[in-house]
Amino acid sequence: MSEHAQTRAMSERVQTRAMSLRFATQERARRGLTMIELVLALGLLSLLMVAVFQLLDRSLSMWNRGETRRSLLEVSSTVQELLADDLRGLEPGPRGDLVLEWVNFDTDGDGVSETKWPRVRLVRQASAGDVQRVRLQDAPPRDPNDTAPVELEASAPALLEVVWMVTPASLTVKDARVEGLVWRGERIVGDEATKSIFAPDFFGASNRPPAGATEEVTGGVLWLQLLCATQTSVVHDGWHLGATPDCVATSWDAWGRGRPVAQEHPWNEAQPGMPRARDRALLPRRVRVEIEIERAIDRTRRTWTTEPLENADSALRVDDGERIPRGDDAYVLVDGEWMKVNSVDGNLVAVMRGQRGTRAVPHPAKSMVHFGERLAREIPVATYREDWDLR
Repeated sequence: MSEHAQTRAMSERVQTRAMSLRFATQERARRGLTMIELVLALGLLSLLMVAVFQLLDRSLSMWNRGETRRSLLEVSSTVQELLADDLRGLEPGPRGDLVLEWVNFDTDGDGVSETKWPRVRLVRQASAGDVQRVRLQDAPPRDPNDTAPVELEASAPALLEVVWMVTPASLTVKDARVEGLVWRGERIVGDEATKSIFAPDFFGASNRPPAGATEEVTGGVLWLQLLCATQTSVVHDGWHLGATPDCVATSWDAWGRGRPVAQEHPWNEAQPGMPRARDRALLPRRVRVEIEIERAIDRTRRTWTTEPLENADSALRVDDGERIPRGDDAYVLVDGEWMKVNSVDGNLVAVMRGQRGTRAVPHPAKSMVHFGERLAREIPVATYREDWDLR
């Protein structure tokens, strides 16, 4: 082969190799990512991560709300069951009694009552075991070194006096003053060693019983109401408050002795059309118990008002409207005043003022908006079980 031919062949091989390298480089470039493609990929990944985190956050929030609701309903159900047990055992005879009244409390020491709570006194039937239990509770403390078993005399069925009452949870902590503590106490009827729960001086000037006469049942109560169906009440289409005989009673006096003081609260006024008690205690036909509880940890999740609220205002502005309860029957509590939530628009909440027996009063900014889980239960009274329909 001539020298010219060899040179030409070598040149062709160099050109072929250069083209191969160029094609390989272009192929690698096509397989890589451009800057725009990289930015788009990162953007899509970010959107995907945000969606995943939002889904997880909503799932955890729903789970927390469910757990909170379950916990509150368990506490409410326990209180209602204890109260229902006492109401189911009401004594209907001449030794029976039932007083339901509303009591005002001054929680900030300014001489004006800010909150009201119900108080129930009743006489219930008791088994021998109930009597022995109460006697054991009232017995003096034993010597710790005394290991002998406690012997109690057998007791015939008797009657117990029982008191249920609510007192303010605190007189110093502003956000806890609207919450109540539920107390229960009991004594054997005729026990000369203890004072009768129905004695006029059983409650002192502060509307509290003697020390040791009651035990705390639960705290965090925002709302507790007892409604009584009279002999003329019609409740098959709802429990309605009013001044006509077909409405329900907000107070009760089994012997008509004027023990609920009407001047204390309007709900202490006797229901019209009530028959007179004769030789037996007059008892309601059915009792409806409503309770609403807010735990201390729940207060950390509540919203606050951001502007002062005057008497005539029909809306309040809060810092987080998402924390306001919704529903056809949603209520909030601000400094002792109950309000019904009509609508929520962002952080503006339209309300109906002065609900649940409270009145519209001014509220400063930075007032906590309280609410809890409400549970209602109807309890038939044994004497009138043949009239459960109440039509």
